[in-house]
Amino acid sequence: MNAQQDAFDLNIINYSDKPDANIEHLHLLSLTNNSNKVMNYNISSQEIICKTEYDDVVRNKIGHVDSNKDVSVNEKISSSLTVEIYNKTLSKKIDQMILNPNESIEFYVKITRHNNTEMGTSKCFKIATHLLDNETIGKYVIIRAFIPNPNILRH
Repeated sequence: MNAQQDAFDLNIINYSDKPDANIEHLHLLSLTNNSNKVMNYNISSQEIICKTEYDDVVRNKIGHVDSNKDVSVNEKISSSLTVEIYNKTLSKKIDQMILNPNESIEFYVKITRHNNTEMGTSKCFKIATHLLDNETIGKYVIIRAFIPNPNILRH
């Protein structure tokens, strides 16, 4: 593994505690700079094709090295969910962060369901961070959003 890959960590601290049927979900994540220098990061989200392995919410919490080969992007997705990344106070949308050496910052991923969302389905999102000066160095986590069908008992 590249030493620069170990220079930072991306983790999900808490998944949303709201019921699946809620329109809005907030997931708390953290980014940690393990290096001894100031680092700049890009943060992005992308809807991907759900796989069975993404059901493992414990494994999904830990950042994986982003080789862009690990996940299958669904190019024709016209998502009925909106994913936005916010600072910890939810006062500002973000797509970049600057961290001092050994600093850790928490932030939120907000997923909002639209009225036309297909019910009884799951949507998967890759939340990725990359070094601003080297996009090949990155980590990602997977957030799976289940959209229950309110017409089916126990959803």
